[in-house]
Amino acid sequence: MISPAFRRRALIMTRHCGVQSLFHLRSRGPAVLFYHGVEERLIDPAVQCRHMPLWNFERQVDFLRRNRKVISMDYLFECLAFRGHLDPRQVVLTFDDGYRNNLEVVAPLLSGWDLPFTVFVSTRHITEQRRLRSYYIRAAVLYTKQRSVRIGSMSRTFRLTNREDRLAAECVIATAAKRAPEAIADRIMRDCLNLLSIEQWTELDALFSSDEPMSWADVKRVRSLGGTIGSHCHDHCILHARQRDEEVQYQIVQSKLLVEENIGECKYMSYPSGTMPDVSPAAYAAVKDAGYRMAFTGIEGETTADADRHLAPRIRAAPDYEEFRYLLSRSAKLSEGYAGACTAVRTGRQHEDALASERKGSVLNIHG
Repeated sequence: MISPAFRRRALIMTRHCGVQSLFHLRSRGPAVLFYHGVEERLIDPAVQCRHMPLWNFERQVDFLRRNRKVISMDYLFECLAFRGHLDPRQVVLTFDDGYRNNLEVVAPLLSGWDLPFTVFVSTRHITEQRRLRSYYIRAAVLYTKQRSVRIGSMSRTFRLTNREDRLAAECVIATAAKRAPEAIADRIMRDCLNLLSIEQWTELDALFSSDEPMSWADVKRVRSLGGTIGSHCHDHCILHARQRDEEVQYQIVQSKLLVEENIGECKYMSYPSGTMPDVSPAAYAAVKDAGYRMAFTGIEGETTADADRHLAPRIRAAPDYEEFRYLLSRSAKLSEGYAGACTAVRTGRQHEDALASERKGSVLNIHG
């Protein structure tokens, strides 16, 4: 197995000897990059895993300013809709969830460099000032003082005797919540909330202020600094086939209405999580019916003229600078599975495969 240190040295070598430049010659269209939050200092990366250190973000953006052309979401759409020129040097910067550091850290930095960007917000978290479910799961499991916990909604008990136990348990619980219907995912979150006292939550929320959501006033300020605002569902709901069709419709329409009511026109959205199993045929149809110009997934690839505008690809901005440079140069390679992934989403094939896998016992049994 290749060690991380060896891989990093190999990536640096491919960059210095020009191999990555050769890779990029195969590219046929812009890359839409996605981030979440950016923080000056991370206290516990396991809890703050959605946030990139500021110094690393600045280094990535500096590279993009010097070697790529950062374009707006509207410009990308116009190129796709009216067959404009799609330049492989172009990139679009997007940020999911709606963290307050998008206003306090990201927006001033990008505005100062005159770089356009888009923020996709989960509207319930903005309206109610409620953090994302995944934060509560991570913080509860990693910081409860209990050494064994019962998650009743999963009918599971987890041993938490050391850090490794806690990280493993958090992964299992977070995966179960992600794969569950929305109502059951909320029960899992409530079970985790009950692992800590109100005083403990107050202390942890102050310690991990990185996960605090913006308010609507904050979102307006982001827009005034050059940000385009889009939807990321109402509850950050994962729109897989286990969700009721009524829930999917509500998540997609309600978030659009709230952005339009508080900010203005809402033309774009990104699917929470957004990998192939996380977007059902019903979600795909509802997004199109709701009138979004484009909807972005977590399916990797570059944006070419034949991309499905309601299953648009994105590339995760890797936290390691060398991985970031490498993946950006390999966007054409990442695109090789894009068309097949879109077909699987539209037909529902990936959900049939996932459910078959669960029936074989590879996924947790979650009780309603």
